[in-house]
Amino acid sequence: MTLLYMAAGGWIGQAVHVAAKLGIADVLEGGPKTPSEIATVTGAHPEALHRLLRMLAGLGVFAEDTEGRFGLTPLADGLRSTAPVSLRAFAVMLGDEMLWRPWGELLHAVQTGEAAFPYVFGAGLYDYLSTHPEAAAIFDAAITDRARQENKVVVDAYDWWPDTIVDVGGGQGSLLTAILAHAPNARGVLFETPHVAESAKTMIERAGLATRCSVVGGDFFRSVPARGDLYLMRRVMHGWGDQDAIAILRNCRKAIGQNGRLLIIEHILAPGNAPSWGKMLDVQQLVLTNGGRERSEEEYASLLTAAGFKLRRVILTSSTASLIEAFPVAESS
Repeated sequence: MTLLYMAAGGWIGQAVHVAAKLGIADVLEGGPKTPSEIATVTGAHPEALHRLLRMLAGLGVFAEDTEGRFGLTPLADGLRSTAPVSLRAFAVMLGDEMLWRPWGELLHAVQTGEAAFPYVFGAGLYDYLSTHPEAAAIFDAAITDRARQENKVVVDAYDWWPDTIVDVGGGQGSLLTAILAHAPNARGVLFETPHVAESAKTMIERAGLATRCSVVGGDFFRSVPARGDLYLMRRVMHGWGDQDAIAILRNCRKAIGQNGRLLIIEHILAPGNAPSWGKMLDVQQLVLTNGGRERSEEEYASLLTAAGFKLRRVILTSSTASLIEAFPVAESS
């Protein structure tokens, strides 16, 4: 990719966003269609849509045939709603104003060290989502899709032995339900904010796991459910600065038994100059949160030590996520 194309990356992102928003890949599942045919289904302007499709075809997203019809390509297939690894919801979220407007103030974040999101909207991300239901629906759909696609990779990468697993900040429970389906003798506790916990109960019941999994509402800055054998946190640590992250980990340390385990699922920043999705997400955290960040293995080891844990190993997976396993350190008398 040339510097020119990198500088115009915002154009490309918005073009992919619009294609995802209109559901063009879904329209083309049955075969190639003309821009006019696609416009009829999507409600777009035929000539303007043709220009968008032509741009995307030049990037490998869609392909135009000799009859002026556009069809799917391997890249475009990922924008289908029903694709095995669909990025449609994620592309819709990335191009929504809740993200592109704060990214437009990246300079503010870099110059001040302060998040751009509250600078733009006057509120933090989650406060904003609580008062903007349409944005919240877009955000939830994207995060849920990405989590579901990652679940099998995570489940297959670890030995889930049959005891009590506490999922701290586990959202709607997609990972915990996948683990419990894989380990039929294990029991689960899903711990979330009271509002999320209420809706998560329905998801647990639909999965047929109500007898093996309880849902608890609370605040992980105050405490987490006690007596778990494995404490699990996915995409929790990266939303907080070091002191807040240590506070959450210390509450896990208070709750965990001496023979328990802690498993953190996050991106691990590797040294060197290789392309890295984690390094891009790190700047996303700079834009969205005050203090949130992706971290290196050494940085996670330091957090864990400060909270009374010892990092045992890092398990790399075929996804962008890594599993960070730690054990509680015996408290000195």
